[in-house]
Formats: sequence, structure tokens, C-alpha cells
Amino acid sequence: MSATEDLTNDPVILLWRRIPVILRAALIAELLASVGNLPPGGLMLANLKLWPSVPWLLPATALWLWLFWRWMNGAWWPRSTSESRRRDLRARPVSARVWRWSLLAGGLGVVSCMAFGLLLARFADVPRDTYKLPVDFAALPPWTVISILLAISVSAGVVEEAAFRGYLISPIARRHGWPVAFLVSGVMFYVAHLNHSYVTLAHLPFFLAISVVHGLLVYWTGSILPAIVLHATADVLFIPLQYGLIGNLHAEPIWRTGVDPAFLACLAVVLVFGLAAVPAFRRLAGVVRGEGRLAALS
Repeated sequence: MSATEDLTNDPVILLWRRIPVILRAALIAELLASVGNLPPGGLMLANLKLWPSVPWLLPATALWLWLFWRWMNGAWWPRSTSESRRRDLRARPVSARVWRWSLLAGGLGVVSCMAFGLLLARFADVPRDTYKLPVDFAALPPWTVISILLAISVSAGVVEEAAFRGYLISPIARRHGWPVAFLVSGVMFYVAHLNHSYVTLAHLPFFLAISVVHGLLVYWTGSILPAIVLHATADVLFIPLQYGLIGNLHAEPIWRTGVDPAFLACLAVVLVFGLAAVPAFRRLAGVVRGEGRLAALS
């Protein structure tokens, strides 16, 4: 893994370097995703047991994410890996124009993918109770509920993009090219979500698709920052719908209901927003070329 490439010829490091890049990157990404998401989850459970009316998990989660981000971006020990950590994270600033087109193109792609995910759920016989949260949000103050949603969403955006679109994609793209990096990122992103009871094999195409959208943003901008913003925003908007906090998500298998209006509506969103994302991504590519910074070469 590139985060260890600067170390000395230690036997353990030499053995590690003999492992194929794809496997090394996948192991590192899964480890970082697990470590990064663990404290926010623990803080949420602790907050629900200790002073649930006071959303103290939000500043505590923000502090953890700041520390996690700083280390991923090259701070602290070991100094020998600082530069490679910074390089693989790809936390590079982008111009205002790149930001605008990234959020537009990526936003259109993400909406299409989320609707695609709803379509795929209709091909998986998952009980509706699977989407129920283990917490009775109705008994909590609104500010605590909002704080929990923000903490979950921002943590997922920061940690998962850093792991799967930073540390995972970067070394694989350098060794095997971007298409392979996108594919591996999507598969590993799916594997990382198998602990969610509603995720089945039918959802794999969704994780591949969303990984391509986020991966293209990284490819063209050279930065994971737009992908983080879109990931967190999608989660904070979709989680209430997914778990029934807003509305009533229709997840009945299509072989029981047939092609109903809900299915056709999702299909229309997939097509309209997906097609609209294509020229938006082309425009983003033109803006990046115009600024003379082609991310794919970095």
C-alpha cells in the first residue's frame, strides 16, 4: 500500500509489499472504514443512554472526525508515511467553478443512483421491518434526532470517501488504471455495507453505480472533497426516507405488486437524472481541462 511505501526494508514490510496492490488497498480501506465509523456509532449509543435530550454526540463526533482526517491527511506518526497518506487521501482544494460543476454533475448522478437503489430494492424480498431503526426517534427531542442524522451522515461521508475513494482508489488507479479502481471500489463499498440487514446481492449494482459517480468526481477534480459533500448530503436526505421517519418507503417485491406507479416513478428518475448527468460531467471535464489540471494524470 502506498501509505507504507516510504518505510525501510523491514521483513514485515517486504512481505506486505508482496501482496497484490488490489488486496492491500482493499484491506486498508476496510480497516480504515471500520476504525473511522466505530467512535461515531459508540458516541450515538452513549448519547442515547446518557442525557439523550442533550445532543453532545455532535461536537464529540466532529472532534473525532477532525483527528481522523488529520491523520489520514499525513499528520503525526509515522512521519515516514506522511507524504503517501496525503497523496492517497486526495484532499486537494478545488476552484469555485470546479465545485459548482462537481456538485451539479455529481448531484444529478447521485439522485439517479439513489432512485436506482430503490428500484433494486424491489427485486430483493426484504421485510419492511428491516428498515426500522432500533431507536424510537419519536421519543427524542427534534434537535437530538437531527444531530444523530447529521453525525451519521457526515461520518459516513468523511470516513467512507476517505477509505474507498481515497486510500482504495489511488494505489489501484496508479497500478491498474481507473476502470479497475472504480470496479474494486464499488465491490468493496458493497462488502462494507453487508452488515446492514437490508443489503442483499440485488443491491450490488447500486454500490457499483454510486462508486462510479464518486470515482468520476475524484478522477476529474483530483479531490475527494466534492464526493464527501455529496455523500453526506445524500445520506442526510435519504436516511429519513429509508427508515420511515419521513413518508412510507415502498419496498414490496415487484413480483408481488407488478410494475406499479412507484416503480415507474423511480425508473423515470433514474433515466432523467442519469442522462442529465452525462453533459454535466462533460462540462466538468472541460472546466478541469481549462484550468490545466487533469486529475487523471496525478
